[in-house]
Amino acid sequence: MIIAKDGTLRERSPSQWTLVWRRYRKNKVAVLSATLVIGITILAIVYPILMPFSPVGITPLFDAWNGGGSIANPNLKYPGGTDILGRDEFSRLLAGSEVSLTVGLFSTVMSVLIGVTLGALAGYYRGWTEEVIMRITDMFLALPFLVIAILAVSFIRRGRLVFLRRIPQSIVIIIVLGIFGWAGLCRLVTANTKQIYNLDYVNAARVLGASNRRIILVHILPNILAPIIVIATISIAGGILSEAGLTFLGLGSPTTISWGQMVNEAQTVLKTNPELALLPGFAIFFVVLAFNLLGDALRDALDPRLRE
Repeated sequence: MIIAKDGTLRERSPSQWTLVWRRYRKNKVAVLSATLVIGITILAIVYPILMPFSPVGITPLFDAWNGGGSIANPNLKYPGGTDILGRDEFSRLLAGSEVSLTVGLFSTVMSVLIGVTLGALAGYYRGWTEEVIMRITDMFLALPFLVIAILAVSFIRRGRLVFLRRIPQSIVIIIVLGIFGWAGLCRLVTANTKQIYNLDYVNAARVLGASNRRIILVHILPNILAPIIVIATISIAGGILSEAGLTFLGLGSPTTISWGQMVNEAQTVLKTNPELALLPGFAIFFVVLAFNLLGDALRDALDPRLRE
């Protein structure tokens, strides 16, 4: 409650984020997708507690009398069955969630930092700064992403530079996805920055002597945060899918457990034991779907006009 000039009590106008939350919670699909994303994230953190067996252990291989062995069908003791080496598939599915979500999250953080920084600089300073950044952006957008990602990962993992080959596989994929995934966001941030560059509150800050850095960080970026959040959420799904695709194509490390690697290893027994590929495949599908639905819901909540 606030006191008006006439002395009467009036309700305080809700903030922008309060209105966003009200719109968001009215959307049942949005609430469901957020619940799924939170649940998957918690699962990726606490999975060591939930695993019935070691994801790399071959103890089930010698437990044929109780449903184990090599390529055992799903049963009560081994709900996901076992793979070719007798490893518990359910435990590997839980362990793979950590790598997949880590790659999706950190590759998105990297691409957002690059895209937002370059986009804000291009939109604010304009002139030759914008020209140079936009031409670099166009070059990255013109590159065939999958081909470049395959070449980059192959060069780092199998090249002649020994120190590069020592970098963990998940970090390699994070770097590659982050470096080649920022261009679209950069163009979006540039357009939004140019749109509000001459608004009154920005001009007022400029007249009061605010530095360029302060204007960008305090007055411009917070007001274009909505599309950045939406793009970042959807980019996490893209990162998970890209990681799965690269590891499925054989660019992952056999010692690193990820959903794409599990699908890759199941290729040889796909006709006889399709569940070995279906379990990680469905995991990828549901996680990517959850993040995409979350991104769409955030878009509708942050800017209801986009719903139409």
